[in-house]
Amino acid sequence: MSIPCEVNPESWFSETASDVAQAKEACSFCPVRTECAELGEDEEFGIWGGLSPDDRIATKRFRLTLLEETINSRIRIMQEEGTSISAMARELGLPRKTLADRLRRMSGLAA
Repeated sequence: MSIPCEVNPESWFSETASDVAQAKEACSFCPVRTECAELGEDEEFGIWGGLSPDDRIATKRFRLTLLEETINSRIRIMQEEGTSISAMARELGLPRKTLADRLRRMSGLAA
């Protein structure tokens, strides 16, 4: 099994546009791309799993936004069902105060 970054590892940490493009292209054929991306998730430098530092930041923001939307959607459903704040907090694994703060922000957004 050939891993592209083992051939010239320095090019995965270059900041030139051509090296970045080549590294990303090589990553697209790598058999360990997913694992590499996970390993480099919090790395400040380099191409990891085909993702640059800016790509990793954008991916992380997207996941957080998706998680927030999922939690808010679940909260709205539980509210419609008449679930108490205590029960919602237990089910979501959130402290009651955190949930109450989130509910206030959500109601402020709806207004």
